[in-house]
Amino acid sequence: MTDTGNTQNEPIQAQHDQPDDAKVAGILVQQEADLAGQDEAKILDALRQRFADAGLSISDDNLSGHAKRIAGLEPNSFSQK
Repeated sequence: MTDTGNTQNEPIQAQHDQPDDAKVAGILVQQEADLAGQDEAKILDALRQRFADAGLSISDDNLSGHAKRIAGLEPNSFSQK
């Protein structure tokens, strides 16, 4: 059998690109679960890092608003760790 050059050269996720708004929503849901009720500055740093890692540009005003909202949420079993 000869090699036909059909190899997977990219992560499988690359086949299912999500729109940016879906990526933003996913990051926010995860950060809410992980950081609810924690210090607003810590949340803001985490949000900046997560959005940078995802290659998404979000305004500082938007990030600050989300950080404040997440800090005001009731802590849960994930965010208390």
